[in-house]
Formats: sequence, structure tokens, C-alpha cells
Amino acid sequence: MEFAEHDGPLPEPPTVDSVSAEFPVLLATLVPQPSIREIAASTTSSSRNGGPFHLETASITYAIFWNPDDLDDPVNHVELPADVRAAIADPSPRLPAGVVDWLQWMRFPSAYEAVQTVVPRDGRSIADELALHMRNVVGNSFRKQRDPTPHEPDTFVDPPSAADAVDASVVVEGEVVGCIGIDDEHVLALGVGLGDAIALLVLPKHLLPVLRVELVRRPRPVAVG
Repeated sequence: MEFAEHDGPLPEPPTVDSVSAEFPVLLATLVPQPSIREIAASTTSSSRNGGPFHLETASITYAIFWNPDDLDDPVNHVELPADVRAAIADPSPRLPAGVVDWLQWMRFPSAYEAVQTVVPRDGRSIADELALHMRNVVGNSFRKQRDPTPHEPDTFVDPPSAADAVDASVVVEGEVVGCIGIDDEHVLALGVGLGDAIALLVLPKHLLPVLRVELVRRPRPVAVG
């Protein structure tokens, strides 16, 4: 990973709070727990018939801690390339504060886009949405293990299929509810309807021992001023 210099400061990246404030429905997220921290949010949007763009999905990435009582414990840390270690130790003055903060969390294992909230879209079932998001997560998180086609990160061995969805259950807001699951070697994958949204949970299986697999709707941040 290279952090190229630019002529001016980079813009601040979106935060989970800013995405939560802008997204049309309440985001789904993992229930607060010591072993996780929300560290990034990403969105997708689309336009119909040349009209304005509307946000359709929002995904949250988490840092994961094996020993949340001592974040400096080496058991928590992952091996990083030399350029990333250098960027963490001595961030460029051109980097915005949000990026500098995000760099610090790169020392820990991450659950990339582990929870995605989807505004229901015509013609797409929960299984369709789950298989699509699984391809993104698996293709980005398990590239070496799944042997993707070069330059096509979502093309790999044993890709998920909506046809493989089965009945499952998950805890949402403290209640066990029915959902669907798609089996995979490397991730736990669940999709659940929330009325005004679909929540997709795609978690690396090797991190499950320290995770509480439970969803809540994330309150919108309170406006200040």
C-alpha cells in the first residue's frame, strides 16, 4: 500500500456518524461490545432515469480486538507492510485527521464491511443482496485463499449463490428473528429483513470467537448547535 503525496490536503473521509445522519433509514450495526470498534463507513448510490442519485447501501467496517482490555497487547496486532507502518508512525501532514485516526486502527484485525444496510430494491431478494455483498467481502478479505481472477476481486473459487440460501436466525434488538444464511468456508453470512431495510451480516469466521453476533439499529447522531 502506498500513500502518495498530493499538492494539498485530502478531504475528510465520511465517518460512520456522517453516513448514519445522511442515510435514508437507520443503519444496522453490531451490538456495542468491548471487542469491536466502528472504524469506517462506505456507501453506494444509484440514479434512475437520469434523476438524482439516492443512497442505496451503507456498510460498516470494524476493528476487532482479541484482548480489548489492553489494546497494546501484541495478540491484538496484525503484521503490516513497511510503508503502512511508516505511515502510522509518521503520518503525512497532508492527511486529514480522520485518515490519521483510521491509520491507527490498521494495527488490528478488521471485519471489512461486516454489516451492510440496504434500502430494499425492486427485483432483488434478501438472498440476492446477501450473495452480492458476500462476493465483495470475500473477494477483498480472502483474496489469497480464494484465488480470484486477476483484476476481478469478486471472481474466485466457490463464489456464493443466492440459490444456496437456507433458513437461519439472528438476534436483532434483543429478539431472535428468522433470517436467511448462505454457507461459506471463510465467512458467516446472514441476511434479515428489518421492514424499511435489509441488514446483511458477513463476518470472518476466524474472528467469531471474540464477537457477539447480534444486530441493533444505530440511532442517528444528535445534532449539535
